Amino acid sequence: MPFLVSAVVVLAVLCLLNLLLTFGVIRKLRAQAAEKSDRVVDGLIVPAGSTVSSFSAVTTTGERITRDGLGETMLGFFTPDCRACKERLPLFVEQARATAALTGRSVLAVVHGTPEEAREQVAALSGVAHVVVEEGDGPLGEAFDITGYPVFGLLTADGTLAATAFDPARLPAPARAAV
Repeated sequence: MPFLVSAVVVLAVLCLLNLLLTFGVIRKLRAQAAEKSDRVVDGLIVPAGSTVSSFSAVTTTGERITRDGLGETMLGFFTPDCRACKERLPLFVEQARATAALTGRSVLAVVHGTPEEAREQVAALSGVAHVVVEEGDGPLGEAFDITGYPVFGLLTADGTLAATAFDPARLPAPARAAV
């Protein structure tokens, strides 16, 4: 009988140890996945800290925008045939609303494609952002050196790309505007 009790106790300790190790592995994998998603942005847009070259484009409402005229801006680049773009579009819209309400920072969304293809995304973005529809090699695509989608960023008033992310929720949180 003591042998059976000892075996059950040893087995219980081994099961608890296995459980702890499994939780540790899961935690490590989640951390690696988050780190990988940050690295995914590398190469999709000019690196954070770079000064973006000058550009000029026209929004869907006919407004001309330039790098120097934007000031602090939250950016989003999309394309109509991208599944990840469709998944992250509502997150970007939500983040854009929060950013504009808290900081007064402008929001710029760029859809690379034809106006017909981009119609659905333009409709979703029009209420919260200045929207530009252009071909992938258009002025904004060239200025930000876009090679993949979706990609998000924060542009400072002096034209420096302060932060980039593959997920809009991973951009730095907006600070409240001074009153």
